[in-house]
Amino acid sequence: MKTEFKNFGALVGWKITDYHANAKVGALPYEIRQSDGNYKPFLPLGEWQRSDNGDSMSCVTFAEINSVETQEGQQTGQQINYSDRWIAKMSGTTREGNYLSTVAETIRKVGLVLESDYPAPLKYTWEEYHATIPERLKSQLEAKGKEWLNKWSVSYESVATDRTSLMKHIKHAPLIVIIPGHAVMNFYTTQDIINYFDSYEPFLKQTTAIVSALKLVITPKEHAPDPDSLFTDINYGDWGSQIAKLKRTLARNGFTTENKGELYDDDCARLVLNFQKANFPDVWWKSLAAWTKPLFWEMIRNWPGKLVGVETRKIINNTLNKR
Repeated sequence: MKTEFKNFGALVGWKITDYHANAKVGALPYEIRQSDGNYKPFLPLGEWQRSDNGDSMSCVTFAEINSVETQEGQQTGQQINYSDRWIAKMSGTTREGNYLSTVAETIRKVGLVLESDYPAPLKYTWEEYHATIPERLKSQLEAKGKEWLNKWSVSYESVATDRTSLMKHIKHAPLIVIIPGHAVMNFYTTQDIINYFDSYEPFLKQTTAIVSALKLVITPKEHAPDPDSLFTDINYGDWGSQIAKLKRTLARNGFTTENKGELYDDDCARLVLNFQKANFPDVWWKSLAAWTKPLFWEMIRNWPGKLVGVETRKIINNTLNKR
């Protein structure tokens, strides 16, 4: 028998550019911030995503902002209420809802504003909730969003939905998860139960299975990684903005080129090899100890300079974050 699920605003799917944990395209260095993985003491006040006149279909926004508010509560000891309506509108939420990564990217780009800055009407239809923001007010809200971004760095990546993965990654940050048709914030996971914070009463609920998960992490700007840090493997023949970023990181370490193109070509490979060799002194080449060095094998298997893998990225990021 086919089971029908009601849609409350969660669309399932990822863009080709989205980052995924534990993969070559992982976005974040893993960190344990809540050792027991239980964020219940830091949960915000519950808020409905609907009124008597209609549903905003903004469960993805509510879940992700609940995560941000929970993380801020954990890190600062202060309870803050941000405007869900602002991000729901700026992320282009439709009558069918939105995608996890689309809303996360919007938060990363435009920042958050207080609920008092852009509140929801007491009673609203979908059209009223997502009404066009007057230009003057929008400019003021964008300025306030930038103020928030001056304080916080935002990163996100998808995570696998098996129980081992959820129990690992929730120690880093609360997870935004999709149960069929609906996005909620997972604040505690055990081997048996996924505890989540909803945007409908009762706000605290449980489930045993989910279909998608995303980890959105906020970090105070003074503790955030250097913006040029590399979190993806980059291969010979790749092209795009990641190559421009790679060349910028190499230049900051003294390895420059006149070629400003966004292609990992022979010239770029030469820069990578020179950087690797500079961080793998000649003495190692003359010693059996070289065989014990992970960078040695990364270089040999991808000679000459045709991969910026985990070992090379580790060295690059260490140099950037020490400056």
